[in-house]
Amino acid sequence: SANDPNGPCNGHVELCDRRYDEVAYAAAHNAMSAADLPGWYLPEQPTSLVGALQAGVRVLLFDTWYGQATDRGVVTVPRDRAAAEEQAREQFGDATVDSALRSAASAEAQPGSAVRPYMCHTLCELGATDFEESMAGVAAWLRNNPREVVSFFIQDVVTPADTAAVLERTGLAEQAYVAVPGQPFPTLREMIDTGKRLVVLMEEESGGTQYPYLLPGFDWVQETPYTFASAADFSCEPNRGPTDAPLFQLNHWLAGFGSLVSNAAAVNTEEVLGSRAFECARVRGQLPNFVAVNFYNIGAVFDVVDQLNGVGGDSEQAGDPPASAASSSAPAVP
Repeated sequence: SANDPNGPCNGHVELCDRRYDEVAYAAAHNAMSAADLPGWYLPEQPTSLVGALQAGVRVLLFDTWYGQATDRGVVTVPRDRAAAEEQAREQFGDATVDSALRSAASAEAQPGSAVRPYMCHTLCELGATDFEESMAGVAAWLRNNPREVVSFFIQDVVTPADTAAVLERTGLAEQAYVAVPGQPFPTLREMIDTGKRLVVLMEEESGGTQYPYLLPGFDWVQETPYTFASAADFSCEPNRGPTDAPLFQLNHWLAGFGSLVSNAAAVNTEEVLGSRAFECARVRGQLPNFVAVNFYNIGAVFDVVDQLNGVGGDSEQAGDPPASAASSSAPAVP
């Protein structure tokens, strides 16, 4: 992982001189929801953030909430409780939520345990990972992998100020790229050479002028819908974000929580994911930059991303990589 200035960028020399928005990246949906960590009900990924990076994921989608440590795990803070529980029941169903809340019902806050930011999936009772510890792990991974560009897309209940404080304490803030509306993104090589190798996108509230590296996510990203019941329902329709946004997120998972692993096995295949990715590139006239899946370890997300980028693996069957098509008619940055 030495930083050879002529070395690869995100694993491939061919990607070095492409702009950040001309590259496809494997993305982990609910990246914090990890089967290898204790306490996560219905995990959606095999590992947490560092394991995903180690495997080749370069875009981490995760949610931040305020929680408090107790003798029975982390609980959601009271002021967010109603909203979190409503979202959780809608997503996971009553049985799962009731079970998690029963086990936490007699929880007592640990003496001196402060309210702090956690990565939770709606209710922290359904699983929680300390935000700062996880960010410190990502920072260490970035230090050990100096030729990699990584992105976060954060569904943020935690405020920009508290998010920024964690990123500053862990040394990530100084590596975060400040995108400027109307300016093209730099190339991966430029991001690596300047040490600005992290892009942080916020779903709800950006950092404004105070924390300008906390970017307003849906100014910069357009996406597909994400509430698909079956693979037959997949579409390339616009969802959030303006249709001229420079980044395009392909949401590629099924909504049911009863069968997460078998769903991922069904839809992460090269046949299903690859054909949808290329179809959406064609329909939307834009390279899918963030190819977001559950269980990144199942199926072909890394192969499909290589095909989209026209590198490595089996790319000749993918025909002309859309990256070249996308760059010639790249939409103006908003």
